[in-house]
Amino acid sequence: MINIYMFFRILQELMNNSLRHGKATQISIDFDEQNGVKIGTYLDNGIGFDSENVENLKGLGMKNIESRISFLDGTLEINSAINKGILVVFTF
Repeated sequence: MINIYMFFRILQELMNNSLRHGKATQISIDFDEQNGVKIGTYLDNGIGFDSENVENLKGLGMKNIESRISFLDGTLEINSAINKGILVVFTF
């Protein structure tokens, strides 16, 4: 069973980042389960960033997201490009 509080905080931080830093006007969130693995997909239309240099851009919020995903024994994948928004896929 997932920790609903952790899951909520992950989404809250992603939305906060999209609105505050990414200037997104649209956010899409999708949930699925495949073979017992829960999959979350988060997409926005914000300004994006160079995901090749994501380590240099990680603030406390993204580090908190990584910590929560780790607590859930999950994985986190971040894809973005300048002016292309962000796609985040996390599993647990």
